[in-house]
Amino acid sequence: MALTQNKLVEEVFKSKLGRYDIVRLALDWIEVKKYDEDYRKLTQAELINKALGDVVENIATPEKIAELRKKVKKEEKNREPVQEGIK
Repeated sequence: MALTQNKLVEEVFKSKLGRYDIVRLALDWIEVKKYDEDYRKLTQAELINKALGDVVENIATPEKIAELRKKVKKEEKNREPVQEGIK
C-alpha cells in the first residue's frame, strides 16, 4: 500500500527506527525486490514510496531482507553458465 506523503512522514516520526535506518532498510528492500514483477514496473518515485511504506508498515524487516538476499544469491548462482573447458 502506498502511503501519502503526510502519512509517510507521520509514520516515520512514530517509528522506533531513525529516519536514516528507515532509508537504509528501504534501499536494501529495493535491492532484493527489484526482480519482482510488482516492483519492476514502478517509476523511481513510486518505487521509493512503496519501499518506504513497506518499511514503516513492517513488511520490510532486516530479517526478511536477509532471507531474500540469500534467495536472490542462490538464484543468481544457479543462473551462472558453467564455464568448464574454457581457457
